[in-house]
Amino acid sequence: MSKTMTAQEQFDRLTTLIPRAARSGSARLDELAREFGISANQLMRDVQELVTRTHYHPAGSVEGIYVGQEQDRVSIWTTGEFHRPRRLSTREALALALGLRILASESDPARREELEALARKLDKELAAAPAEELTPHYGVEDHGGRTGIIAILQEAARERRRCRIEYLKPGLTAPEVRVISPYLLVYAEGNWYTLAHCGERGAVRVFRADRICGIQTLEERFEVPADFDPAEYVGGGRIFRAERDEEVIVRYSPAIARWIVEREGVQPEPDGSVVLRHRVADPRWLVRHVLQYGAEAEVLGPPRYRELIRSSLASILP
Repeated sequence: MSKTMTAQEQFDRLTTLIPRAARSGSARLDELAREFGISANQLMRDVQELVTRTHYHPAGSVEGIYVGQEQDRVSIWTTGEFHRPRRLSTREALALALGLRILASESDPARREELEALARKLDKELAAAPAEELTPHYGVEDHGGRTGIIAILQEAARERRRCRIEYLKPGLTAPEVRVISPYLLVYAEGNWYTLAHCGERGAVRVFRADRICGIQTLEERFEVPADFDPAEYVGGGRIFRAERDEEVIVRYSPAIARWIVEREGVQPEPDGSVVLRHRVADPRWLVRHVLQYGAEAEVLGPPRYRELIRSSLASILP
């Protein structure tokens, strides 16, 4: 019976394979397969998954790797940083460790523990020298502490006190000043949000906490309306605006289905593809989301969203 490989085992194989094949120009498939204790076919599937990462990583993140196969050998050409063994310099380890700890400080408790454990593992197993040698000179603000913006919003929501915030909307270069009544804080899609009545708009709006540049709690108090329903703004772990949103169906090809399944926790179709129903409030989000996958994602409906994708493509293609 063949053993099911974990993601960690696959990662270990690839991070060993890349510098081995890159330094020597090519490597024999059968020798590498024996070294890893797997079949040559499984090894090539691993390499194929490495190549298909271009479908779900940001542009440029894997452009420094080129893979070729000729009969019984595999060749990998990479930029210089992939030629050395899988070890991080002290400064590289420090940068990643600080990044993970910053994410941890802004996350819910369960996610925080997971990220901090990953940072400790990085310090122990991947760093060429302990990152602790430099970390005492740096600090990470704990956004869960009393001085953090999230904590201030939580206290204001609990005490029903209005806040004056400086909010940086997407696309702007300077924040806008708003007076809000924070009804509720929610954690969704990896970010903290507050559902708050905005005095300027005269309606409930969704504010992302990491876009709040400054905050001041006011003495003025508020009451949450009896008809306020968070389900109109949050559903299925996502943030949306129910009075304006629309369901859009997107199909993801088998080439990228694995990562969609892992991220969304859904089951693939019989042909290996994945079909998701998104609640879309901002059509621009849908365009960015679909086009990042190229030909591997297709809008099935409604028709006006298919046309939106076509027109967007026409505007950027020569």
